[in-house]
Amino acid sequence: MSDQGATPTPSTAPPPTIGRPPKVDNRGRTSGPIDSSNLEAKDIPEIEYFAAPGPRGYPPMTGFLDIWDVDMMKGQNESNKTDHHTNLYHSDNLIVRRGQEFQVKITFNRPYKPNEDKIAVEFVIGSNPQYSKGTYIPVFPTKARQSYWGGRITQTNENVITMGITPAASCIVGKYHLYIAVQTPFGIRRTKRENSRDLYILFNPWAADDAVFLYDEEERQECVMNEMGIIYHGAYDDISERNWNYGQFNYGVLDACLYIMDRSEMPITNRGDPIKVTRKASAMLNSHDDEGVLVGNWSGDYTYGVAPTSWTGSTDILLSYASSKMPVSYAQCWVYAAVFNTFLRCLGIPSRVVTNYYSAHDNDGNLKIDIILNDNGRIDRNRTKDSIWNYHCWNECYMSRPDLPPGFGGWQVVDATPQETSD
Repeated sequence: MSDQGATPTPSTAPPPTIGRPPKVDNRGRTSGPIDSSNLEAKDIPEIEYFAAPGPRGYPPMTGFLDIWDVDMMKGQNESNKTDHHTNLYHSDNLIVRRGQEFQVKITFNRPYKPNEDKIAVEFVIGSNPQYSKGTYIPVFPTKARQSYWGGRITQTNENVITMGITPAASCIVGKYHLYIAVQTPFGIRRTKRENSRDLYILFNPWAADDAVFLYDEEERQECVMNEMGIIYHGAYDDISERNWNYGQFNYGVLDACLYIMDRSEMPITNRGDPIKVTRKASAMLNSHDDEGVLVGNWSGDYTYGVAPTSWTGSTDILLSYASSKMPVSYAQCWVYAAVFNTFLRCLGIPSRVVTNYYSAHDNDGNLKIDIILNDNGRIDRNRTKDSIWNYHCWNECYMSRPDLPPGFGGWQVVDATPQETSD
C-alpha cells in the first residue's frame, strides 16, 4: 500500500568522476578482435577434404596433379623487379606494386591440362584471412573464373607454366603469404608455407588506377626512387642545407615500416588506402602519445640520446625502433620529416620534404598570431601560446582525394612533428 500523500525525496547527486574516462568503442560485444598485425599469419591447411573420412579413412591424392616447385622469379634483374621498379630494394623476397602484372612459374609432376586441372594461386595477409575483407585472395588462371585480382597463363612448357597475376589497384599494401592450391574430387591440396614465397605488395605511382598515381616520370624518379636528398634549415636570411640519406631501399627498412603500422594497431583492411596510411603513420612517427618512432627534444640537453643534429639518415632510426620496440631519442622537425619521407617512399607513396621559413605556429586555429601582454607591456609567456619559428619542416605526399570535392587531390600536406593533439 503506497503513501499517496508523501512527497518524494530527491536522491543525492553522484560524486564527481576522478581521472580519465574509460576507453570505449562502438563495436558490438560479439565482434572479434580487429586484425591489425601483418607479422602474425594464419597458416592455411595443406589438405582440405570435402567430406568426412570413410571406413578406410581419407582417400589418397597421389594420383592427381601435384606441385613440385614454385619460382617467384625474384632475381635482381628478372622482369618482376625491373618492371615494378623494385630492383633497388635489398630483400630476399619478391617485392611488386599493385595494379600491375607480375609472373610466377609453377612446376607440376605432369603437364598441366587446363580443361581438367583446377588450380589457384592463393594470397593471404594477416591472422584472420577472409575473402570478403580482401585478406584472402584466390587467383585463377582461366577467364571463366576470376576474382578481383587478375590471373592468366602467359607461357606453358611441358609440366611448367608461367602465370601472370595482377593485384587490384586498391588492394591492401603489406606482406602476403603465397600458396598454390589444386582441387581434386576429394579435396584441395596446397603447398606448404615457405617464407621464401612471401611477397610484398606496395602502392604503385606508375599505375593509372592507383590512388597514388603520379603522371610525371621525372617527379616519380625524384619523389619515389631517389634515396638522397637535401633538407633546408636555418633562417629566412641565412638558409643552410643538410644532406640526408633516406635509404628507403636498405635491408630491413620495409619491414620496419610495416612494423610501424602494426605497432599503431592499424587494421589490415585499412592499409590499401593511402589517406589512412599517411594519417596513421604521421601520428606514429612521434612518441607523443602512442610510443611512436622518435622522441622530440628542443631543450638542448641530449644526454640520454643522440642530438637531432647528429642524424644523417633514416635507416639507423627505423631499424633501431623495429628491433628495440622503443622510441628513438632525439628528433626535431627536420628529423621527423626526413624519416617520414623514408616511410612514404618505401611504401610507394610519392613524397618530398618541405621547409618553411619564418613559420607561424597558430595554436587556436584563428589564422592569427596572438601575442598577450602583461601589465608592464611585456609578452606574457604563460598565456601566449602562438609563436613564430625561424623555420619548420613537414612533408607533402601525392594522392587522389575521393573523400573531398573534385580538385583537392594532388600534393597533400602532412606533418609528423608533434605540436598539439589533432582531432
